[in-house]
Amino acid sequence: MMKQDATIYLVLNPSSAADEDVREVVSVLRDAGYTVCPRPTWEKGDGARAVQEAAADKADLVVACGGDGTLHEVANALMALDEAQRPAMAGLPYGTGNDFLTALGVDPKGGAVQLASWLGGEPWPVDVGRINDRHFINMATAGVGATVTAETSRGFKDVAGSLAYFVKAIPAAFDMPVHRLQARAPGLEWEGEAAFIFVGNGPQSGGGWNFCPAAEVDDGLLDLVIVPAMGLTEMVRQMRELVNQPEATDCHDIVYRQVKEAHLRFEEEVPLNLDGESFPGQEFAFSVQPGAIAFLGPRPSRVTAEGEKQKKREDEG
Repeated sequence: MMKQDATIYLVLNPSSAADEDVREVVSVLRDAGYTVCPRPTWEKGDGARAVQEAAADKADLVVACGGDGTLHEVANALMALDEAQRPAMAGLPYGTGNDFLTALGVDPKGGAVQLASWLGGEPWPVDVGRINDRHFINMATAGVGATVTAETSRGFKDVAGSLAYFVKAIPAAFDMPVHRLQARAPGLEWEGEAAFIFVGNGPQSGGGWNFCPAAEVDDGLLDLVIVPAMGLTEMVRQMRELVNQPEATDCHDIVYRQVKEAHLRFEEEVPLNLDGESFPGQEFAFSVQPGAIAFLGPRPSRVTAEGEKQKKREDEG
């Protein structure tokens, strides 16, 4: 439980900074005895600077108020701190996709009032992915999805929301770029033409699509999914099955592995999307840092594959 006199920093993207509900929650929390420090972000690096200020102030909690990109910036800044200096983290959804928070069970329409209810709970450990010299909290994607993200302007995302992804993705799919990929991970050696690559700490991306449906943010693993080049109709069929399967198993031609580390090498530089932000490159080393961040908020309830089988046996019996 967050102590009554805790210091809370709010890292606010422009949408959340303009929200009257946020201002009201700040007042309510202050009246309850909390020290609340709002920090709007207007320029690149503002979020990281706010986290550094929070650490220097010995803050108890940093709340990323924005989309996956805001969470990405806050998580990277937290990981740059010594573990003993690291405040707990929470997130309020004020972005276009909000994939990480939605997968945890945060209500995308619940606004800032959700924060007050979380303060009575305990932070829980969330894994953080690492790729080369950066961290990510939700998902890394390459291929068509990353190309679409890189080519979708911030203004268009603000207007169209998660629909922006599909407005751009539909024409891209008919002229689908493929990339020659060498992928290595424990128990996996794969080489070929890949259309989509997903490395998930969380399960969903692209505004709610479970491209890594078995991913759990606290299992100490990353979910690696490789979608080989194939005809568009067949790809749609296989990916439709992929996003609905509960287990980390191959789906027809689609490769699915849960790993602690992976190495991807492309023949040319490709756009890579990390939590909604574009970072181009050619060679990527992935790893996971289990339980690296204490996260305050709802913890997703899960039914294991074995539990589902047992329930099915009981229903049939």
